[in-house]
Amino acid sequence: MDASGQEITPEFEMSAERNSFVDQVTLELLVNKSQYHKLVSKNNPEEGHKIQSHYNEIDEYKDVILDLTEELLTNRYKNVSTEVNDLFDGYVKAVINHYKMKEIESRNDYNKYDEVDVMFDRMHEETEPINVDKSVWGGSIVKRNKY
Repeated sequence: MDASGQEITPEFEMSAERNSFVDQVTLELLVNKSQYHKLVSKNNPEEGHKIQSHYNEIDEYKDVILDLTEELLTNRYKNVSTEVNDLFDGYVKAVINHYKMKEIESRNDYNKYDEVDVMFDRMHEETEPINVDKSVWGGSIVKRNKY
């Protein structure tokens, strides 16, 4: 029995597993990295240790990674390994696409205004009353009498 007094069945256990998977995916996608890392470290120390050791490796190899990146950017035909070259090409394409999208967003007039400011900025403006006797398709509305 669980805390609510219900009998635990195999179906209940399977739904709990599905819920834990959904909870895990939700955390990964909706929580920022630092909060996620703190939460994982607290709830699953082994996984938290893996994440921390990955960050430590990044710090350790940071200078070498930056040197290799600069070299690959200046010498397009340098062959490090097939895996590194393919992943670097994918990384460069993703970064270029990211900045192209940022350029498009900055040129778009819709994104230039903060929606809340625009909404409340115009709240006190005097607006002309809408004339309901005009038609969009012509000069006036033709009203038919019912027989």
